[in-house]
Amino acid sequence: MKEEKVTKNILDWLEQNGWNIICYDFPQSGTGVLLHLNNDNRTEKNKGGIIPDIIAVKNNNAVFFENKDRFYEPDFDKLNEIKTQLNYSVSLEQLLNGLNVNYIYYGIGLPDSKKDIDKSKQQLEKIDFLISTNEKKEVTIHYDANGIFANA
Repeated sequence: MKEEKVTKNILDWLEQNGWNIICYDFPQSGTGVLLHLNNDNRTEKNKGGIIPDIIAVKNNNAVFFENKDRFYEPDFDKLNEIKTQLNYSVSLEQLLNGLNVNYIYYGIGLPDSKKDIDKSKQQLEKIDFLISTNEKKEVTIHYDANGIFANA
């Protein structure tokens, strides 16, 4: 399953469960929002910028998705860095301004592949949630440290 399909399935699932989609992106879509490093971390205008695959909001919580077509450890590291070092906090605050967001949770979306999910489960300390989807558009929550998808 391609990353685009993973993202579209998760977008549909989020909307069906009452999430407000703030932005989304998938390869070659050109729909994403570029988040910049905080000024004190920047060396060039767009250097170090990132484009989240999905950001959605519900009940004062925001979710930040990085989606892939397979397990990719650098994305776990990237999300952990964004979460712990807050090096994109200014851009995130501007994007979410006025939406009453108290918490941002970071996670990964993948296709339903036992091999990739098993590898991903070895990286859970770096993320807040792990979700997979299949060709039938079904979504499975494999990990949700804070219960943000409890009603889904």
